[in-house]
Amino acid sequence: MSFTNDPEMVARIAAAPAWVLDVDGCIVRTAKAGGAGGVPIDGAVEFLGWLKATGKQVIVCTNASQRPVAHYAAHLRKIGLDVADADMITAATASADHIAAVHGAGPVVALGEDGMFQALAEAGVRIAGPGEVPVAVVVGAADTYASRDINAACLAIADHGAVFYLTVDTPWFHGGAGRAVSSSTAIARAIHGITGVAPLVCGKPSAALAGVLRARLGGGDLVIMGDMASIEVRMAREMAGLGVLVLSGGTTEAELPQLPPTDQPHLVAQDAAHLLRLLANTRNLLGGDTR
Repeated sequence: MSFTNDPEMVARIAAAPAWVLDVDGCIVRTAKAGGAGGVPIDGAVEFLGWLKATGKQVIVCTNASQRPVAHYAAHLRKIGLDVADADMITAATASADHIAAVHGAGPVVALGEDGMFQALAEAGVRIAGPGEVPVAVVVGAADTYASRDINAACLAIADHGAVFYLTVDTPWFHGGAGRAVSSSTAIARAIHGITGVAPLVCGKPSAALAGVLRARLGGGDLVIMGDMASIEVRMAREMAGLGVLVLSGGTTEAELPQLPPTDQPHLVAQDAAHLLRLLANTRNLLGGDTR
């Protein structure tokens, strides 16, 4: 390892009461967003257990949006990760909550799959029907997009001034098992190219999601843990939180010296197992619980 961690910062992070954990490349090694079909990264099960045993408040937050929270959380539990539905946020639920707060019941044009449509319905946001003028457009992940829906989205933005939202604006998905293009980003950039209107992002590392997280977690030190310095660490810094970077996914050790100040982590670990050893050792040095 070519990186070192400040012991005082390690102790502060170990004592932090609130944690936000990324999924893909952080606690699950997978080729699909949201941990789908993946396996726990070394030490992830034990690390999550340690957080709960020491009384931390934990939210698992993924930029996935294709499936409902219950689908992703059920898979995480199936592979041994203790994640309740109520403790998980997706980019779709963050988008739906933000749209409901800003636009009320809508109506909206939505591109995506059941993860997006269920999130909007649960937030009380309606899909625009025939003849209705949409107040917003939101794009989430999908395997396929219908040309009629892309057309409706472009017309809503270009002709009616609908506000344009996107779940995640990251070109590549990293899950610790290679990379794949982000479908929602690709479609949103196409709509941007047609309409000239750039989308407002609601997933990590956006201000919209930061507001949702702070509302759930309250004050005190907040730790955001993930494998992408440009996503999780950046959001932590923008929220005046503490960014923990694990090198088990999208950011490599070789990239650390070149990271801009906005993406510099407060602590670096090889993976969840290494992070657990760091924090457990700090706990022993402190002589007790780190709650």
